[in-house]
Amino acid sequence: MSESRPKVYFLLDACVTLWVNKAMQSSLAVGLIGSEGAVGLGSALGQSTQHLHFEVQKSGQAWCVDGRALQGLLQTNPSILRVIARYLWQMANDIARMAAAIQSEDIPTRLAAWLVLCAERTHSQQLSLTHDQLAHMLGVRRVSITLAAAKLKEQGILDYKRGTIDILDMDRLLKLADSSAHVGK
Repeated sequence: MSESRPKVYFLLDACVTLWVNKAMQSSLAVGLIGSEGAVGLGSALGQSTQHLHFEVQKSGQAWCVDGRALQGLLQTNPSILRVIARYLWQMANDIARMAAAIQSEDIPTRLAAWLVLCAERTHSQQLSLTHDQLAHMLGVRRVSITLAAAKLKEQGILDYKRGTIDILDMDRLLKLADSSAHVGK
């Protein structure tokens, strides 16, 4: 029986949702990782991520590195740690903004912010997402997403069909998202 070795994935064109597990409840999406980041850095830094889990939102390619090998590399080349620290600080900032939006913004504004973040991380204005997935990510009922998306569709900001959302007017979506301290900037 071989020991499972932790891996770190440096995403090239994939997109992964970061979820936090709420005690005795469902999970909540708090971040989105694209080509700017990596999944599994906790293992290379000797940290546990038991309250977090990751889910592929858009499949794609990634560089895979053994977590222990990366940990050794970080110990001998601290300049690499500086790059990783800068990325982790940006992720912490994004998560804090997302948490603030959850507490204070209405659902259409939160939806706009999440769609902008998805478009930025996937480098596409056509997103493969269902209303059910979005509701789960934002921690709201599906009907709330349907109503918010219908409002954005009526305004000509987006269009959607079963499982696909097309952003038609990114500038207006950004403006709506910016009203909640847009998480992607």
